[in-house]
Amino acid sequence: MKLIKSVFVLFVIFAVGSIVLAQAPQMPPAKVVVSTVTEQEVSKTNQISGIVDYDKISSVSPEVAGLVDKLYFDEGSFVKKDDVLATLNTDFAQKDLDVLKRQLEENEINAENTKRNLERSEKLYKSSSTSQKAYEDLLYAYKALLKKIDVAKINIQKLELQIEKSSIRAPFDGVILKKSSEVGQWIERQSPICTVASTDDTIVKVAVNEDIINYLISGNDILLKIDALHKEMTGKIDGLVPVADIKSKTFVIKIKIPYFKNAIQNMSATVHVPVSDKMKLRIISRDALIANGGKYFVYTIKDKKAEILPVNIIAYIGEYVGVDNPYIVKGMPVVTDGNDRLMPNQPVTVVDENYTMAERK
Repeated sequence: MKLIKSVFVLFVIFAVGSIVLAQAPQMPPAKVVVSTVTEQEVSKTNQISGIVDYDKISSVSPEVAGLVDKLYFDEGSFVKKDDVLATLNTDFAQKDLDVLKRQLEENEINAENTKRNLERSEKLYKSSSTSQKAYEDLLYAYKALLKKIDVAKINIQKLELQIEKSSIRAPFDGVILKKSSEVGQWIERQSPICTVASTDDTIVKVAVNEDIINYLISGNDILLKIDALHKEMTGKIDGLVPVADIKSKTFVIKIKIPYFKNAIQNMSATVHVPVSDKMKLRIISRDALIANGGKYFVYTIKDKKAEILPVNIIAYIGEYVGVDNPYIVKGMPVVTDGNDRLMPNQPVTVVDENYTMAERK
């Protein structure tokens, strides 16, 4: 009897639940934004690993020897062209300069006095009131003093240049990669104090097979990703290193990119390198892509419902991708906003492009 009652209760619960579900209103259609599939002739791309580097790196050295007095940088510091990186002690040079300037003043006073005596002697010599030897002695003394003045001026200029060169300056805008000296250290001429890389010449180097050289055109855009930072950017092909590896038959291309925060020399990058002649592909906004299990899908709209389709990505073109699936056709709508919450066959309503996610909540 208890068993019959239990079965009856379960039947009643099921029946009531069915009636409630049948009377429950359907969920409203999802609001989505769409874009249209286009067509374009583009090259197929392959993902190849590269590294971040700098095309201009300088080992900064002084032109004069001296004791490091001050350093104005650390590894990782940013510098502008002509910024003072370090100064050498100039105490002895400054003292020598003071001595030379006083000697110059003394020689100039003596020269002025000798010149007056020479002018008087010349008048006396012309009137036969003094000897030729006395006149010539004054003349030669005056010329010798002028020579001393010239030498003193040259030595002063040399010391002033030495003092000026004791301030070691940045050769260009850049970032300090390595510090090679410390305060109190004696350094010789051409001994490096640091290594600086030009931030205006940030590049990605990538080794590619020699077979694709004809598809790598200088100035063309290249999409790449800085892996560690999950940062995507577009660079430009900026030339190649004209030496191929004998065994692997690969050579290095350089892709110029803008400097970015936390850029580290030799950090890895993934580069979408063109590897074919141009072909006609359907172009889809990358906002339309949904990743699942290592594969990509897009939602299109059919009979006002969401329909999910797998896509085969052949090329990456900035904010777009090129696909070759025959069922992806020019003019087809694909969902670019709101697709993260869609389910297959879910009713959808297309809203204006400016309709925000916040307004849909």
